[in-house]
Formats: sequence, structure tokens, C-alpha cells
Amino acid sequence: MRTAWLLCCAVGLTPAAWADPVSFSEALARAGSDAPAIAARQAAADSARLLVKPAGQLPDPQLALSIDSYPISGPDRFRLNRDEMTMLNVGVMQDVPSEASRRAREGLARAEVAASLAAIDITRLEAQLAAANAWLEAFYAERRVATLMSLASDATALEQATTASFSTGAGKPDAALSARLQSARLEDRIADAKFEAAAARAELERWIGPLGQDTLGPSAPDFVIDPAALRAHIEHHVEVAGSSASIARAQAEMEQVRASREPDWSWSVMYGRRDPAFGDMLSFGLKFSLPLFQSDRQSPTIDARRADVRRAEADRETVLREHRAMLEAKLAEHDLLTRRLSRSREVVLPLAKERESVASAAHASGTLDLAELFAMRLEVKEVELERLDLERRLALVDVYLALEYGEAQS
Repeated sequence: MRTAWLLCCAVGLTPAAWADPVSFSEALARAGSDAPAIAARQAAADSARLLVKPAGQLPDPQLALSIDSYPISGPDRFRLNRDEMTMLNVGVMQDVPSEASRRAREGLARAEVAASLAAIDITRLEAQLAAANAWLEAFYAERRVATLMSLASDATALEQATTASFSTGAGKPDAALSARLQSARLEDRIADAKFEAAAARAELERWIGPLGQDTLGPSAPDFVIDPAALRAHIEHHVEVAGSSASIARAQAEMEQVRASREPDWSWSVMYGRRDPAFGDMLSFGLKFSLPLFQSDRQSPTIDARRADVRRAEADRETVLREHRAMLEAKLAEHDLLTRRLSRSREVVLPLAKERESVASAAHASGTLDLAELFAMRLEVKEVELERLDLERRLALVDVYLALEYGEAQS
């Protein structure tokens, strides 16, 4: 099988022979750092982080300009210096939200940062899982190509032998036609496997960038699946953490509404310029908000935000139960595929190879024709392809368990 693979690389994939292999771990690392979706989430987190400090600050002061008591009728109309009440005012005003309001706004900003960071972790997991699946699909598709191409020389030899035998009148016409049909079907299967490999490589490039002529390898990953550890670690899943961040954000929004019960205030200083004959004036003022009707205004809004907190808590429980169910289903699939793969390696494949050996001996002694020998070899390759498919399916399940619920994803 290895010889056939090397032959395939030398004949059909010659340019790739000079390329560096992209390992599974390298693909994961590139997907976790280079995916555009992660860069977008990181920018959103940076934006949220920059808004934390302004959230707790006082609003900008205001410059106030006015004219008081400007006469527009009578003998002094349109004059600024005849009436002692006429003033040109300039002053500064400052709104001062309550300390509870400023703390609540800052707390909400920090909750937004935590939610943004959780979104980065979720996006990174999605990118790595997609890249892992694409890498595995491409890797096993290339191995299917190698396995099928290792049988191509036997199919060609069978077709040539049966055609030559028929041309000399010694063979049966249906044998030659059957050989040509087998060869054509094999070529179709090779083409399908090559297409699947190309499609998987294209999907992989979506997550890690251009591959060029790089090959994949050298081997598929091997994971140690510990069900007890995975079950214990499910509370730390990134989507569960994201749901916890949503709860914290809902609580921060509730605290912000709660803080509106505290009165805000503002101060102002005004300087009034009058005619020198009357003298200038200075004014100082304070204003306070009066949240007198809390039962009709603040309380219903607080109750609404409290309901949002309950909804976020229920959403977290939903996510947690969903992942528990998914984990148990994948663990059951892991056990099933592990048993089937073990049986394929230890029972089915050895029996198929033994049948091939018996057929080869029979062909050498002249008691078995080439078509029957080819059928035995095809059966061995079919068993090998079934084993490859089981390995692929088990690898996909294991990488899902490792990335979704393993220690590495926290």
C-alpha cells in the first residue's frame, strides 16, 4: 500500500512531491490564528475594551451663552446698556449622573468585553473544528486514491490478458467485456476520490489560507478519549462560557436600570455682564432629578431586565443539556466505531488477505483464472477501503470530542 502511494505521488502528483506537508496540528494552529472570522471577533473585542473607561466617566461639560432681559419695546428697545436687568451671560454647566449609574455603565461595558472574548473562543473553536474536518476528509480521500490506484495495474493487466485471450479465440467474450467494465468502474472511483480530495482541500483553504502544492501529512492524529474527563469538563465548554457571559450582560443591564432609581444632578456657574453703571453678576445653580414615580417607570423596566436574566439563565441550561446529549451520542459513536475498526483490522482484513493468498496459489497452479484472482484482490481492497472509511469516521468523532470537550478548548 505504501509502495502504491509513493508511485501515485511520483506519477500523478509530481509537483506536490517537492512541497512541505501540512500536518494536522499545523492546520489547527493556522485556523485558530489566521481565520478572518477570528480577526473580526478580535476587532469587536478591542472595540468593547476601549469603551470601558469612557463608560464610567462624567459627560462632557457644556458651555452656556445667553442674553437675559433684552428689551424689545419701549424707549430702551434693542439696547443693551439702558436697563439694569439686561445681561450677557456666559457659563459652564456639568451633568453629574449618580455614582451608581456610572458604576452600572462601566459594569455593562465590562460585561460586553467578556461577551466579546467568549465570542472569540466560540469562533476559534468553529474554525478549528471546520479545518480539522476538512484536513481529515482530504487526508483520507488521498489515501482512498492511493488504495484504488494500487489496484489499477492489476485491472489493466486483467483487461489486457482477457482481450489478448479473446483475440486468439481462447477466451470468452464476456470475460473481456467484464474486465473492461471493471477497469472503467475503477477509473470512475479514482476520479470520485480525487474530486473529494480536491473539494476537501478547497474547504481547508477556506480556514487556513492557500495550500498551493503542499501535501497533507504525515499521518492522521491519534486521540486518547477519556469519557469521564470529557464529562467533567463540559461545564467549561466555550458555548457554555458564552452563555454565562450573556447572563452577566443581562445582569449588568438590570443593574443599570436599577441605578436609575438614584437621582442625578447637575451644577452650573454663570457670569452676567451688565452695563458698568449697574455692575456684573454671578449665578450658581444646582439641579436634581426626582425619580418620584418609580412604580410606573423604573420598577417595570427593572422587572423586564430581571426577566431577561432568567431567559439568559434558561438559555445557558439549554446549551448545557444540548452539549451533554451531543457528548453522550458522540461517545456512543466512538465506542461503536472503535469496535468495528478493531474487528476490521483483526478479523475481516486478515481473512480477506488469506483468501487472496489461497487464490494466488490456485492461480499459480492453474486452477484459478486471472479474473477470479482479480476479484479476490478487489475484495481485499474493498475491505481496506472500508477500514479507511472507519478510520476516517472515528477520526472525525475523536477530533470533535477532543476539540469540543477536551482540556485544549478551554
